[in-house]
Formats: sequence, structure tokens, C-alpha cells
Amino acid sequence: MRWPSVAGAGLGSVLVLLAGCGDTEKVREFEPDPVAWGGCVEYLDEPETAIECATLNVPLDHADPGGAEINLAVARLPATAEPRIGVLALNPGGPGGSGIEFLNWFGPYVAETGLLGRFDLVSFDPRGVGASTPVRCGEDLDNEFVILGPDEGLPEVLQAAEEMVEACREQSGNLLAHVGTNAAARDLDLLRRALGEERLTYLGYSYGTRLGAAYAGLYPDQVRAMVLDGPVDPTEHPSRPTRIQADGFESSWTAFARWCADNLDCQLNAHGGADVVLDAVLAAAAVSPLPAGEREVTESEVYLGVLAGLYSPGYWPDMATGLFEVLDNGSAEILQAFGDLMAGRREDGSYDGSVDAMFLIDCADDPERPPPSEVYEANEAIAASLARFNSAFRGSVGCHPLPEAVDPLHMGSADLLVPALVVALEGDPATPPFWAERLALVLEDAVVVWSDAEGHGAYLAHSWCLTGPITDYLIDLVVPLDGWSCDEPDGWP
Repeated sequence: MRWPSVAGAGLGSVLVLLAGCGDTEKVREFEPDPVAWGGCVEYLDEPETAIECATLNVPLDHADPGGAEINLAVARLPATAEPRIGVLALNPGGPGGSGIEFLNWFGPYVAETGLLGRFDLVSFDPRGVGASTPVRCGEDLDNEFVILGPDEGLPEVLQAAEEMVEACREQSGNLLAHVGTNAAARDLDLLRRALGEERLTYLGYSYGTRLGAAYAGLYPDQVRAMVLDGPVDPTEHPSRPTRIQADGFESSWTAFARWCADNLDCQLNAHGGADVVLDAVLAAAAVSPLPAGEREVTESEVYLGVLAGLYSPGYWPDMATGLFEVLDNGSAEILQAFGDLMAGRREDGSYDGSVDAMFLIDCADDPERPPPSEVYEANEAIAASLARFNSAFRGSVGCHPLPEAVDPLHMGSADLLVPALVVALEGDPATPPFWAERLALVLEDAVVVWSDAEGHGAYLAHSWCLTGPITDYLIDLVVPLDGWSCDEPDGWP
């Protein structure tokens, strides 16, 4: 089993637009047990003492509430200030990101700021992810991300896709068909009921905006407020690729190269600048894998590491050092570390399953299964039009040969207590700001705010000037004007 390309490994979140909002009555037939909080040792390697964890049982198939059940791993950081507002549900993105691991570091950080202390911060690993009942397609992804060679094409990609899906079927069983976002949104409402909460406040990043928007469509009366940060486009999905996200990464590379050229401390300037160095590193890796301690970095892993480094300007100095390191002493250990971050590789060499979950969740949401040759050719055309990351976006046949989705994503307008707050950054590589308008248009009851910052995700991450308006919205339900924007202060971040 191998992943047919870097893009095929799932570099971003996608979303499907359908009419309707699904059947919530069958969910009402399932009565969740109250959450029994305890320690987090079985969920986390190094749990924070303030974090509490629990397991929630939910139906494998929400259309069969009396049938088989799966487990959801849930975590909470109790409110630290009065008066308590309620539960702030969190999702870090992906799809495939662990909500428990996210809360383990995000929760204490937020507690230190004092901004959200009136909420119980609650997150969970969605079905198929992390410490919840997981999906799996493979255990060892070392050297499984490949760039197509000059003599390779559709036959090789088809063979790789078929081998990968067969491994998914063998290791994931019936769960494979039931990991879509509709099901995760219904799980979230079961969690709300198990917590005894009338309404939820929600903060979702990246793929978390897809989950939040789906929840809003299914359960608008249960939403107190909702922040959708780093929003995904409600018309994008694997079977009908577009170049918008690819353009986002291209623009972020341009911003990185400009930052390096303007920074006297950027080591790449001694070798002609960022573009020249990346070309040299890729050329070297294409001839022979680059040494990285006891491992090796292939050409595709160079792309993977660079794309990971573009997610945050905070990574840029280390990414520059990593590229320089290849030319300076022939080592690619820093690039390897960035690629491992993207692929979910742990320190012990195992993988967290996020790549598998991303693929299967995206495809569970996708209602289409066009001929794989159409998807392949569409990705080839996109790749051919890119100046920098063309090879990284080749070699995908979408969801082939998975069967048609049994519960493709339903997305529609939501009549909410207060409008959802859609948050975008001008320099977001993974979820370009154009997608914010698309998501707001589908929800209808939403306003968009943005800043000129670089990076993926705004609130308490890559934006200073949006912090106040978003916090006021979450705590006091103050809704900004639609289209409000701000410029980050000089020197930020």
C-alpha cells in the first residue's frame, strides 16, 4: 500500500454541498449515558492535570440507533471563572485531528490568557480518529508518499489507490462507511445531551468549520454561538478538484520567499534566495534520497515538509534552516521533522492514523464517484498550471475505488440564535479567504471577518487584531459587522 502522491495524502479539508439537513429524529431515539469524567492517562502520553477525560458510546450507524456502538474519546477543561456560560466545544481540524490532544495543550494556554475561563472547554476525537474507535489503512507510512516519475501515470496511480483502499477495508471494516461529517455532527449533539447542556458554543478550525456548519444545519436551536475559523469551501470535494487551495500554498511560498529576501538573518540568501535553494534541494532529492539521521527524505517528502512549514509564519525560520541544512551539510532532518508533522508520525515511529482518517472522512462526505481518469486528468491540469508545487498535486484519483457514500454531507442554511462568525486570514495557505465567502453564503445566517495575517487559523493563533472581536462574540454575543477587517500591527507575529 502506498499513497500515490503528496496531495493524495490529504493536504487540506474539503466540503460537499447538498440540499437538506438530514434526519435528526433517529438520533433522538438513542439515549446517551451521562458523561463520567476521570483521568486521561489512557488517552494521552502526558496529560495535563487539569484535563479530564471520558468515553461516550454512540451508534455506529445513526440510522440504526439500536445496533452496534462505537466509542468516542472526550476531554474537558472545567470553567475557571464565574459566572459560567456553558460548554465551548472545540475541533482542531483535519479531518483526522485529535480534539483531545488539541485540548491538552490549547486548554491550559487559553486558561493562562483568561479569555475563555467562563466556559467548560470540551473537545473529542471524532469517530474514526485518534483515541476514539479509529479507522486504519496502514501502520507504517515511511516512504509511502511518492511523486510520480516521468514514466508513471494513471495505471500506477490506480494500482496504488486500489491497494490502499483494500487495506482500508481490511483494517477498518464497517466503520469505513460511517465516518462522515453528518455522523460526527450527530455525535456532537449526543455529547451535548450527555453533558446536560441546552445549547453549545462552538469554535472550529479548518475542517472544524465543516463539522460546525453541518451541526448548525442539523441542530440550529442547539447553537448559542459559532466561530468557524479557517473556513473550507462548501463546494470543494475530492472528486471535483480545483486549484484554489493549491494557489493558497503557492501564495504562501511567495510570502515566505519575500520574508527571506527581506530578512538579513535568512541563511538562504547566501545561496541565491528561497526559490533557488528549493530548486536545488528538490533536484538533489530527485537524484537520491537525502540523509536524515537513520532515515531518508525523498523528493515527495521535501514537498511534504515545505508545505507543512507554510502553515505558520512561526515555522518559517526553522524551515529556512532546514533547507539551508541540506546544502550546508547534506542533512534533511529538519525537513523530515516537518513532513512527520504533516503525516502524523510519532516519536516512536508509529503513525497516529490522521492521514487515513482524512482520506476516509473526505470520501464519506463526497457524493460523487466519477471515473478515476477524470479526477486524474483534472489534477494533472491543475498541477501543470502551478509554478512551484506542481509535482505535489499530481497523482490523485479521488475516492476510487471506494463505494458510493452512504451518508454524503448535507449542508444548508441555518437559522441561528446569533449569526455564525466566519473568520479568514488573507495569507492562509490551506483555506484561502475566498472560501469564507462561500461558506457564509451557504449558511446564510453568518458574517465574515478577516485580517491581513499569514498562517492557517486566526483566533489565538496567527492574528492579534481579531482576538478582541472574536472573544466579545463568544462571551457577550457581540456580532461584528459583516466584512469587518483589520490590519495586524507591524512586527506581528
